[in-house]
Amino acid sequence: MPSSIPELVLVVPVYNEEDAIVPVLREWRAELSRTVGDGRFTLLVVDDGSTDATPARLAELGWPDLRVHRHPNRGHGQSCLVGYIEANRMGAAYIFQIDSDGQCDPAGFAGVWERREKAAAVYGRRRSRDDGRARRLISSVLRLSLKVARGTRLNDTNVPFRLYRAPLAAAAAERIPRDFNLANIAMALLLEPEGFLEVPIHFRDRIGGHPTVRLWGFAPKALRLHRDLYRLGK
Repeated sequence: MPSSIPELVLVVPVYNEEDAIVPVLREWRAELSRTVGDGRFTLLVVDDGSTDATPARLAELGWPDLRVHRHPNRGHGQSCLVGYIEANRMGAAYIFQIDSDGQCDPAGFAGVWERREKAAAVYGRRRSRDDGRARRLISSVLRLSLKVARGTRLNDTNVPFRLYRAPLAAAAAERIPRDFNLANIAMALLLEPEGFLEVPIHFRDRIGGHPTVRLWGFAPKALRLHRDLYRLGK
């Protein structure tokens, strides 16, 4: 049984991932049991208004260490922010965020977790990827544009493989406007002055579904990102 105050909360935003969500949670639950320890973590799934069988799949699990927060659709990044704030309210010392599509390989978690006391934020850095050339191109362009325009030292600001100290993450999340689209990038930039580490990880292909950002839709999102960052003061 989980303790009343978990050391770690795994934040998993989900939207219409009926095929992936249970396998993803099963493999991550097993890894957290091994690495963090039974009773020391909670799985917090933030359901972003799923319209498929995702809620039913979650309800069938019945795990004592699983919590589900549901709200109307507001987007991936904003769902992450909700998860960070809720995890801090639970009293967690640390928050780890992944995506629900199966791309985040639990094999890389131990290398992040063992560095938790060395920096306020520990990120995976996607050194090898199975999700295609277009996705790698998007990440490369994003990395270059943020280094040039914002002077960041981070190499993978949007990676869904990130460990935060919970109070810092919640405080940063509260600063981000509710209409900010790529909110996890804002999180990384806001917390950069607190110190960070990057750990090489492998990034798998999706189990199912479709990516929310495609190559032909990336340019408008990138332009909006830089306008939002300017408004945020970053």
